Amino acid sequence: MSIAPLRVVIVDRHAWYLPEIEKEKFRRIGAEVVVGWAETPSRPAAADEGCPKTEEERRRLSRLTSDYVSLAETTEDEVIRMARGAVAILVVRADISARVMDALPDLRVIARYGIGIDNIDVAAAQKRGIAVVNAPGFCAREVADHTMMLILALSRQLTYLQDGLRAGRWPRAVSPLRALYSQTIGLIGFGGIGQEVARRAAAFGMSVITYDPFIDAVRAREIGVTPVGLDDLLGRADYVSLHLPLSAQTQHLIGEQQLALMKPTAFLVNTSRGALVDECALIASLESRTIAGAGLDVFETEPLPTNSPLLKRSDVVLTSHIGGYSDESAEHLRRMVAHTVAELLATCAGGARQ
Repeated sequence: MSIAPLRVVIVDRHAWYLPEIEKEKFRRIGAEVVVGWAETPSRPAAADEGCPKTEEERRRLSRLTSDYVSLAETTEDEVIRMARGAVAILVVRADISARVMDALPDLRVIARYGIGIDNIDVAAAQKRGIAVVNAPGFCAREVADHTMMLILALSRQLTYLQDGLRAGRWPRAVSPLRALYSQTIGLIGFGGIGQEVARRAAAFGMSVITYDPFIDAVRAREIGVTPVGLDDLLGRADYVSLHLPLSAQTQHLIGEQQLALMKPTAFLVNTSRGALVDECALIASLESRTIAGAGLDVFETEPLPTNSPLLKRSDVVLTSHIGGYSDESAEHLRRMVAHTVAELLATCAGGARQ
């Protein structure tokens, strides 16, 4: 049975202006898909690959989607304006607050293109009878691969060697240069991504320890991982790698006190959420050589400010929150989210929000 004319709005994803995957899923339940164009002052959308740059491209986009809404920025007011009448919104970065929900009385589902949902006021959604969904595990293997890439780059001093070659040198006397099979990795968080990292680290011959208050210790030992306390992990690990969600309880989990417990030869790796780490404390620890370096895919402020001291450090490997991305994971994510939302809308067709 058709439930048209339900309106589904995709918010603030630069690369997905032609939502053929989403349209395919929602067409089956008679819902239309509307795409929003989020253009921020600091990162003009026209400069991003895949964005409509000419009037003709914008007209073509309008023909391919049910509607075309240009946003100046993803403020609450702009999200509300774009999503008016929506029964579902699909979001990446925009904050979805209680005020946004109250301004959208038809809203039944909020979906995040990703794993973390820290940009959604989940408690407010629950209070208003709005379902919140995400895509757990969609990119676990990609993030695990990216984590190991950062570890390998730090272990083999990739930045130093590459910079030396580009400067006309032939660097050979490189120290320290430690073999991974002699090293211990400490995983803070042992969910799907943490377990994928554990398998890869073990394949390199690393010893694997983990801290996770919700861990199945028996299961961890079965796959060769030793559960330990947080302070013990910080003191033993050569690589401390973060794999847990951001919440009020985990924000700045790694701060000055925790960094001080790490070995001066140890590295911090974060491919999870930037705010898990007190960035100022991390920079201070690097400057004082309390730790040896860091591999970071995520930051407290994104995009990373151009004046960040991290950009000037040779003991830090940086990437642009790209750990979860591959062509395969992007398609899987879109299909996963669209399918889940379509199923929810079909289930609640005709029902009022509580």
